[in-house]
Amino acid sequence: MQKKTSRLNPSGRFAPSPSGLLHFGSLVTAMASYLDVKSEGGFWWLRIEDIDNQRSQKDITTMIKAQLKDHGMKWDKWPELPKENDGIIFQSQRGKIYSQFLHSIISSDRAFSCKCTRKIILKNSKKDDCLKSGEIRYPGTCKKNKYDQITQGRAIRLISSNIDDFVLKRINNNTFSYALAVVIDDYSQNITNIIRGDDLKFTIERNIQLQSFFGFPLPKILHVPVVKDFNGNKLSKQKNEGVLKGGKHIKNQITKSWNYLQENMPIKWLEKVADTFDKNF
Repeated sequence: MQKKTSRLNPSGRFAPSPSGLLHFGSLVTAMASYLDVKSEGGFWWLRIEDIDNQRSQKDITTMIKAQLKDHGMKWDKWPELPKENDGIIFQSQRGKIYSQFLHSIISSDRAFSCKCTRKIILKNSKKDDCLKSGEIRYPGTCKKNKYDQITQGRAIRLISSNIDDFVLKRINNNTFSYALAVVIDDYSQNITNIIRGDDLKFTIERNIQLQSFFGFPLPKILHVPVVKDFNGNKLSKQKNEGVLKGGKHIKNQITKSWNYLQENMPIKWLEKVADTFDKNF
């Protein structure tokens, strides 16, 4: 496990996936996270969520770093990492750590192997039984599987007490779930303050369930209203929608991001971060 910062130090993070360049919505979230923790004199870490190999693009990370620097946000460098990491944690390098925590869940008889394909889940699910995210609720088809069957399925799922039995790891492609990875990473980096888009509100229950199991402290979470296009849809990095521009456009993009936060964030929060914005931007 990597060296952690003191719990006395406020710590925040910006954790983009390298599936595309940052867009205006990304800038708003990054700025909000940066201002929030820097206004408290804390650390702001950059984490690259490249756990999904099919969507991640290696060259995108370099461009994301440049975009953040161009817009006045320099991350603090996480200690004890290879020099080439530039102080950044990459989820793709943390498989052994995730495995350790996953093993503790399995050893506690809180996980089961699942052989279900999406087609089978659809077939066995109750009509219109969906989660807040819009996902179909897992119907519990394989829930009785024993521990000794844990490597025989397509996925390892958590035995959940109050929500769906969500995936912890996909065995068929050896990929850990975002739900598991983000909780472990936030704990490992002593994250105390989380600012993120309100499209992720539905993940809170899953996060809390894992944090409670591991005995992790709960960070403070504040959601930023998601930036949408003219049709009311969330901007997509993969489609290069609203991608940030460089050069003469940077100052205007910073101003627009701050204006967006002023229009959409709580007054008390804005009062807390206003001086930090003036000093840094």
